[in-house]
Amino acid sequence: MKDYFKYFDKLTFVLLLLLSLIGIVLIFSAGSPLKESDYIKQMVWLFVSLAGFFIVFSLKIDFVFRNALTVYLGLLFILALQVVAGRISAGTKSWFRLGAVGMQFSEFVKIPLALVLAKTMVRFQQVTWKTFILLILLVAGPVCLIILQPDLGVSFILCSFIPIIILLKKIRPLILITSLILALLCGAIGWNSLLKDYQKNRIISFMNPSKYKTSIGYQIIQSKIAIGSGGLSGKGYLKGSQSQYQFLPARHTDFIISVIGEELGFISIAVLFFIFFIIFYRQFKFNFQSDEEFYFIYLFNGLILFQFLINVAMAIGLFPVLGISLPFVSYGGSSLLSFYIGEAIILRIKINNYLT
Repeated sequence: MKDYFKYFDKLTFVLLLLLSLIGIVLIFSAGSPLKESDYIKQMVWLFVSLAGFFIVFSLKIDFVFRNALTVYLGLLFILALQVVAGRISAGTKSWFRLGAVGMQFSEFVKIPLALVLAKTMVRFQQVTWKTFILLILLVAGPVCLIILQPDLGVSFILCSFIPIIILLKKIRPLILITSLILALLCGAIGWNSLLKDYQKNRIISFMNPSKYKTSIGYQIIQSKIAIGSGGLSGKGYLKGSQSQYQFLPARHTDFIISVIGEELGFISIAVLFFIFFIIFYRQFKFNFQSDEEFYFIYLFNGLILFQFLINVAMAIGLFPVLGISLPFVSYGGSSLLSFYIGEAIILRIKINNYLT
C-alpha cells in the first residue's frame, strides 16, 4: 500500500479535483440568481465520481482491457434501447432516469471505445483499408446511435478518435484522401437527412451570429460580451451581469468558461489553461509498458483535449454551438463520472510502470 501511495500521481489527481471544485464554484455563481441547486447536485456527483475513480483504480489493467469489448457491446445495446424505447427529455432520448437520478450512457462509451480501439491498434503497424474500415465501424456504432437520440455534441466528440488514430498510426495517402472525401459526403447526407432544423441553425448562426442576434445567434453574442467585458481581472465573483441577470444561456454547461471570463477575467482563464496544460503534459510524458497502454492514454486524453479546445472555441465564436461541455468543470454528472473513470485507468497504468 505504501508503494501505491508513493508512486500514485498525486499532483495530477489534485489538479483534476481542483478543476472539479472550480466547476462547482462557477456552477453556484451561474445559478445563484435563481438559487438553483445544480451546484449541490454537482457536489454529489463529484463524490460519486471519486468513489468510481477508486473502484476502477483498484482493478488490474489486464482485467480492464480484457473486459472492454463486453462493456462496449453492453453500452451499444443500452444506446439502441434508448433510441427505440427511450423517453424524450429536453428534446433527446439521451437520458436514462431512475427516479430523480438521470444517467447519460453516451458519456460512458468513450472509455470502452478507447480501450477497444487501443487493443485493435496494436495488431497492425500501418492503417490499411481493412483495418481502417474496422476502426471506422467501431467508432460509427455508438456515433450513429447517439445521433439518432439525437445528441450531436457527444457524437461529434467521439469522432475525434479518428484523427487521433491517424496521427498515431501510419496511413496510406490514398486512404486518407478517400476518407476525407467520404467524410464530406457523409456530412452532406447528414445535413440533409439527419440533422434537425435547430442543429442546422446553430451551424448557420456561427458563421454570422449578428444576423441572428435575436434568435439562434444570441448565445454566441452573449458569450463574447461576457468574456470581453471581464477584461484582465473580471468584474468580481457573483457580479457578472451576463451570468447573474441570465442573459447568457447554458452558462453552467456549454458556456461556463464565459462565466470565468466575465467574473474572474482573462487571468483566471489563463490559470485554467495552465492547469489543463500540466495535466496533459504529465499524462502524455511517461514511459509505457505496452502499446495498448500507450494508445489508450493518447486516445482518451486526446479526446479530453479535443473537447476542451472545442468548448473554448464555441465560447469565443470560432465553432458552432453543439452542446459540448468543458471537461471536469461544466455541470454534468455522467460526464464527470466518465472522465474520472478514464483517469483512474490512466493513473493505475502509471503506477504499474513503477511497481513492475
